Amino acid sequence: MYTIYEMCCDGFDQKLERQFLKPNRHQKKVYICSPYSDPDLEQQLDNMRRARLYMLYAFEHMGYLARAPHAYLPMLVCDGVPTERAMALRFGLELLERSDLLLVCGTTLSKGMKGEITHAAKLGIPIQVFDDDLYVQVRKLVTQTGASKKLVELNREHSVLGLGKELVVPQQGGG
Repeated sequence: MYTIYEMCCDGFDQKLERQFLKPNRHQKKVYICSPYSDPDLEQQLDNMRRARLYMLYAFEHMGYLARAPHAYLPMLVCDGVPTERAMALRFGLELLERSDLLLVCGTTLSKGMKGEITHAAKLGIPIQVFDDDLYVQVRKLVTQTGASKKLVELNREHSVLGLGKELVVPQQGGG
């Protein structure tokens, strides 16, 4: 199994925190679009950790200021409470509106991700996908919204962002 954690070194949470302490206002802001919800609660936690790793990779290896609300927001609001989920989704879409690029990470599309991709397409925000199969699905979704499929780019240079559940995530306090 591939571990992005080894690429980005120990202390990934601290590195993520530092990217926001002195942000470069000229640095592109990217929104990480990846799965969160899962019937298995342990898998949900893994999805949160995976979103953090996608953020860190985008920051460390692509030079972006990366944001993924589902990497931390589920610790503050309950996804199982409809009003709180709606609040979290609204926040995510507002953050997406303030982003320069949408990065679709992993290998599957959730309902929430489809909403984010549709929203980005309607706003004309460029979209990068890292998995071949997902690329086809995202282009189809974008054209269904009436936007140009040219908004969607397949990025093979950073294919690690196209890893889903096979991406090993560090456990709490692990290294």
